Amino acid sequence: MAKKHVMKIKEDTVKESSINTNKKSFFSPSRIFLLIILIILGYLIYQKYFSTNKNNTELKNSITSSIKKVLGNESYKVSVDNLKETSGVYQFDLNLDTGSGNPQKYVSYISKDAKILFQSGIIIDSLNQAKPSSASEKQLSCNDLNKSDAPKLTAFVVSNCPYGLQTQRLFKQVINEQSSLQNNLDIKYIGSVQDGKITSMHGEKEAEENLRQICIREEQKDKFWDYLSCYMKEGKSEECLKTAGINTNALSVCTTDSQKGLKYAQADFDIQNKFNVSGSPTLILNNNQIVSESNFGGRIPNAIKEIICCSYNTKPEFCSKDLSKNSVAVSFSLNDTSTNSTNSANCGN
Repeated sequence: MAKKHVMKIKEDTVKESSINTNKKSFFSPSRIFLLIILIILGYLIYQKYFSTNKNNTELKNSITSSIKKVLGNESYKVSVDNLKETSGVYQFDLNLDTGSGNPQKYVSYISKDAKILFQSGIIIDSLNQAKPSSASEKQLSCNDLNKSDAPKLTAFVVSNCPYGLQTQRLFKQVINEQSSLQNNLDIKYIGSVQDGKITSMHGEKEAEENLRQICIREEQKDKFWDYLSCYMKEGKSEECLKTAGINTNALSVCTTDSQKGLKYAQADFDIQNKFNVSGSPTLILNNNQIVSESNFGGRIPNAIKEIICCSYNTKPEFCSKDLSKNSVAVSFSLNDTSTNSTNSANCGN
């Protein structure tokens, strides 16, 4: 009996020893180290995929709010997609719908503190060679401008670019304030002719509108600014054709006849190509010099007057009078003026 009791004690001792050995094996230094690594990795994954998503959402909201502030119209639909970090800034797809039926999309950038917004950018590494500096990169003064007896300032735009619309509105405001300047201002369009159709940076609908405006400019010139004044409000072409009293039969012939509309458009594109124009708006003086309104006060009526007056061989009397120095609204807008400054913003450049 005593022998059996001793054997039982030994068996229990062996089992306890085995359990303790297994515990020691499970909590060995190598396993503890591995467990710590897994915990750290789990935390990092959480930070990357959950915290980052939260920050991205906040940044998208901040970008959307900032863009609406710049455009000066809270009713516009603005969305941000594909937000990612690149070269020290955030890159994103900007989708803008002004309600005109012509939604626009841009690849844009914003600084990491969300304080500086770049509507577009140039990827330096994609350039095969350095481009020569253009005249617009030089700070021009009045004396630098080419002179003429009848200077002409031309804005190259596309019809649905927010900043092209702003410049068209700016020219119209100049004419409203000083009607004598109408003969000094012109609007031309950026694009190309491919397979018998014109193209534009924001797609087919914009290309169609560019051609429509070109035809009105060439064949119904006295109604051109009336049509633009209406179109700049909400982009409603059909309504504006009626409001401006456009002969729609003549317009239809122009837009479908390659010897009319396409020929007029190609003349615009030839000048565009001569100066390598790629940004809407781009200002060209006397068809031989790129200029920037920012050198003369910004995107305000008085700056446009200054550019033209500086280009006269003999300045007319109206040059002694200042025009308004208020910024005009960006994109489609029912209001002409704006409190926001976008003196050098453009599409596509």
